[in-house]
Amino acid sequence: MKLVGRIALADLVENTPLRITYPPFDVVIVRQGEDIFALEDACNHAGASLAEGPIRGCTIICPLHGYVFDLKSGALLRPRKLCDDQRTFQVVRDGDEIVIWDPFDLVVHPLV
Repeated sequence: MKLVGRIALADLVENTPLRITYPPFDVVIVRQGEDIFALEDACNHAGASLAEGPIRGCTIICPLHGYVFDLKSGALLRPRKLCDDQRTFQVVRDGDEIVIWDPFDLVVHPLV
């Protein structure tokens, strides 16, 4: 696993998306009570920032076309099957901080 970032728990406002940079893309983090979720920020449909969209229950809504994604799983809930699910990241609480991990080691090999 690769470290995405560390954030003070106090920096997360309930149901307010926070975007952090994780090159080559950004990650959106949402706190709901004791639960903290992290997804790739760019919507898989047209690349809009999910951090700029509203939170409704346990979902985040893309501000561009209204696509609805589950915060926990990243699954596209509406409209069905029009784009891929959002990539999610592992979140671990470490005292007064949260640590975000990328569960996939992306390895790019040159073409031979």
